[in-house]
Amino acid sequence: MSSEVKKFKLIDLFAGAGGLSNGFLQTGNFEVVGAVEINKDARETYILNHGGNKDIIITPKNSNTSDISRINFKPYATPNTAYTKDMVVIGGPPCQGFSNANRQKNYLISGNNQLVKEFARVIDEVRPVAFLMENVKSMNSKTHKFFVTHYFEDSIYAYSSLKHLETINKNATPFWHRDELVLLETKDNHNRNLIRQVLSLNVQNVTLLKDVHLPRIRSIIRKLKEEKSIGENRLENTEIVKIITDLKLLISSNAIQKNDLLKLVIDTIENLELILRKNKYDNKIVLDVLCSFLEINQLIQYRKELMDEHILTLGEITIKGTEKCKVVVEVLSYNIVEYLDKFFRYLGYDVTSGVLNSSDFFVPQKRYRFIFMGLRKEKSVNGEISLPKPGNNTSFTVEDAIKDLYFIQPNKNVSDDEQVYDVKNGSTNMQKYYRSGLMKKVIYNHVNTDSKPLSKKRFEEISEKGGGNFHSLSEELKNITYTDASRTQNTIYLKLNYKQASPTVVNVRKSMWQHPIKAEAISIREAARLQSFRDNYRFVGSKDKQYQQIGNAVPPLLARAVAESMLIQMGIIPKNLVKDEFRNK
Repeated sequence: MSSEVKKFKLIDLFAGAGGLSNGFLQTGNFEVVGAVEINKDARETYILNHGGNKDIIITPKNSNTSDISRINFKPYATPNTAYTKDMVVIGGPPCQGFSNANRQKNYLISGNNQLVKEFARVIDEVRPVAFLMENVKSMNSKTHKFFVTHYFEDSIYAYSSLKHLETINKNATPFWHRDELVLLETKDNHNRNLIRQVLSLNVQNVTLLKDVHLPRIRSIIRKLKEEKSIGENRLENTEIVKIITDLKLLISSNAIQKNDLLKLVIDTIENLELILRKNKYDNKIVLDVLCSFLEINQLIQYRKELMDEHILTLGEITIKGTEKCKVVVEVLSYNIVEYLDKFFRYLGYDVTSGVLNSSDFFVPQKRYRFIFMGLRKEKSVNGEISLPKPGNNTSFTVEDAIKDLYFIQPNKNVSDDEQVYDVKNGSTNMQKYYRSGLMKKVIYNHVNTDSKPLSKKRFEEISEKGGGNFHSLSEELKNITYTDASRTQNTIYLKLNYKQASPTVVNVRKSMWQHPIKAEAISIREAARLQSFRDNYRFVGSKDKQYQQIGNAVPPLLARAVAESMLIQMGIIPKNLVKDEFRNK
């Protein structure tokens, strides 16, 4: 095993604020040569932490938007070689909704499926020596699937076509199978004729309702079912007016022909106007009209999406059932992880995958992530590759992460994010890790929310009770601002516990996470420490954007553990071993 410091070039896809690549950089064996990130604020944070080098962000020709779907990565491959010997590609494609239901957005097939295919495309074009993909821990579940598409050369749809699947499968038993997509399921049998009309009309380019209006329509339907009053606040009334305006514009555009569909839209407008005017209306009639409208909107949207996503269908869309009406279409689907395993092995990689808990790798947080790692067969010194084994016998806690910041009062303004702080490089191994690399005796991003009086009351009551979350509050403090307090998640108003590892860090500002001792929100820097970012890693953007960047990030120490394992399996001793930093001295 060589002790020479080998440096690999790193391409960071879906880079976010840079947690994944930061862990790789901590080994001392990688240098980032390019990153892809479409979010402006995360991109600015990434640039700041890479010497202000704007050129590190990869963009398509004649564009400043780092959109992976428009970038050609072939120039990063070494010419005339089977693979690029000094290149490693890493990334975590966004993971919201891989399966056949992302109902909050009214999508049948999540567009984020395409981003996993984009990751596969990059590996195909660059052929790096190794790669790493991370994702939600449930990525390998049965519900996370791709759908077979029509073949379009030089497009992302080529990677989900039957031609592609048969090529990489090498005549083995097919791993794809027949599946049924449900476009609509309803108890309202009286809509059957309307459904037939919709399926026979050329309405695939029509959208009855904008996605932004869906939550309001659902809210109105819920209130009608609960017989609650509607339109009691200005915001709700304003949103109803916008829905009515958009529907009237749809009618005037002549996009809908004169038939039952047009009648349904007109009935929807009239019933929404009744609600606005505070006229006496029949609750059941209004509910029936809005439910029908929402269902038909879904059917049109899903049918349009089948076409837009080029899904290969096996026959026509059909209507099933007698008591219930079910609109379905047969397709071919396959498991995401099984596909990636087949494809990357076809390209010449040994691969392994599994779920890792960040608290097993020195991170003061319980965060489970699915890791998929690949290494060129000829580069593995031990044959079969594997993910790293837990390297931390004693989990670090919230106290280990943030206790030394207790006496520094967080600022409230992100523009005032630098405070004097001298801990003499840290008195514990964890503090020494956080403080390493700092050139000044300061703390950055120690900024938190200037909480409103109601939030402060909630913080104080939870503190008086010794801990808990939103559900620990009195009924009086629960029901203000929350229409259905029982549906509130356990992570809302969570008071952290010094003696435990943190739960999975999210956008802790939106979730109103509370300091373990103080009756106040935890700061941006405290959240960053829970994610294992060092103190020299700075975040930019609005307060909410900074919290969000941290919540979306991969813990650097978890990434570092995988990077070290990758190097060792190539016969390379990492320059900086994480166990040396945390070894008791």
